[in-house]
Amino acid sequence: MDIQKKKMIYRVRFFIFMAVNIGVLWFYLQSEHQYRTGEPGVWRLLPYFWFVLTILWAVLVFHYQKLNLKNQNTDALTGGLNERAFRIAVEKRMKECGGGEAFVVADIKKFSRIENWYDHATGDQVLKKVYEALHSCLKEQELLCRASADQFYLLLKESDSEKLLKRLLELDDAVYFLNDLPIKEKLFIGMGAYQIKGKGDTFAHAVDCANYCRKESPDCHDRNSHLEIYGYTFQDYRDRDRRYHEQAETALNAGHFHMYLQPKYELEQESLAGAEALFRWIDPEKGMLPLGEFMPLFEKNGFVRQIDYFIFESALQLLQKWLDSGVKPVKISVNLSKSHFTNQEFFENKFLPIYEKYNIPKELLEFEISENTMLDGRGMLIGFVQKLKDMGFSCSMDDFGSGYSSLNTLKSIPVSTIKLDGRMFEEKEKERGKIVSKGIIQIARELDIEVVAEGVETREYVDFLKEQKCDLIQGFYFGKPMPVEEFEKLMQGN
Repeated sequence: MDIQKKKMIYRVRFFIFMAVNIGVLWFYLQSEHQYRTGEPGVWRLLPYFWFVLTILWAVLVFHYQKLNLKNQNTDALTGGLNERAFRIAVEKRMKECGGGEAFVVADIKKFSRIENWYDHATGDQVLKKVYEALHSCLKEQELLCRASADQFYLLLKESDSEKLLKRLLELDDAVYFLNDLPIKEKLFIGMGAYQIKGKGDTFAHAVDCANYCRKESPDCHDRNSHLEIYGYTFQDYRDRDRRYHEQAETALNAGHFHMYLQPKYELEQESLAGAEALFRWIDPEKGMLPLGEFMPLFEKNGFVRQIDYFIFESALQLLQKWLDSGVKPVKISVNLSKSHFTNQEFFENKFLPIYEKYNIPKELLEFEISENTMLDGRGMLIGFVQKLKDMGFSCSMDDFGSGYSSLNTLKSIPVSTIKLDGRMFEEKEKERGKIVSKGIIQIARELDIEVVAEGVETREYVDFLKEQKCDLIQGFYFGKPMPVEEFEKLMQGN
């Protein structure tokens, strides 16, 4: 309801209230006059009528306000506290107690799928059952509310982390073992908990911290339940992510981003045959920053796309430099991150304009797309890879063997190269890895697809892959990722 309608309603209520009061006042004055003059008649009873009417009016107003307050504080679906009442109660406890309690955010994983598969009414029944299950785990003076849709807030009287963890597991069990659900599947929940520090804490900060560790948990994308308790580690991660987010654009413009090249060797002669262009962030004060710290963040916030543009243009500039100086170039492969594929026209709109600024033969470039990206959007990617092929570019499937439908993907998508995932060449399962890689190489040869083995670190695997007629090797055995200047010296020595 907009503000103008609310104003009109309050004006009407005010005039009705004033009219009733004026009428009652008139009756009262008439009764007083009749009472003083002593004239007989019904008017002598009006003081009593006024008294009864006043009592009734007060009772009605009291009940109306009580009902109105209850409606304002109650969640219509569950009948429990709503978020407003929960927040007021928690803020009061924060001021009075100043700590010793834990704030928990819990949501049902894949709840939207339940409503899509069934209907909204079934979803409401599920929410009621989950609320009842969570409520059954509460102790005296602990609070629960349904905050929004399938998200619930809890305030638990637990200050010890180990006891809190046990309580969270109890909550998970209560939901998982629900038997009278209107759906034929088990429910899993994701939970984040924040232990309230003291009187200086706020409700908003508690929600923010609990939600942060729930969403940033390493297990948050798993099908099963997951839980995390906010602590100094999560706080450190959060502060670190904020710093990387704030510094990224400045570092790009200041020239702190660099392209490194990792060599690829063909196996028959063990000679340099190509390179993969990789990204490194070298801070003037801290040196090279760990990729594992900031790349997950950049993949989430989309900044990885700017990194891809930077590496692509850096590779083109290097190839142009080699061609202009008479150096025989090698093919360079660059990565296309998953983030690009939200826009089907990204290649024409972004990469082609960069490519057209340079006079580079297309056979000197290769685009790498991870297998997981292909599995997530196979229908669109079949057309995209075919389009690259029609344009004259080659495309490689990176991390082949890390997904669950690798061979089916290989059948459908017209890639020219596959890169065997480095985990196939780990010592822990050496013999099984050899059997699997041998089979994949044989299939790829029959499909006329080039095979690159990455992550190779020992001579034993080099000899094995050479025996299996693998085409190229990329790994620490032949060379780590290195600066362009060092790679150019490697080219001269080759």
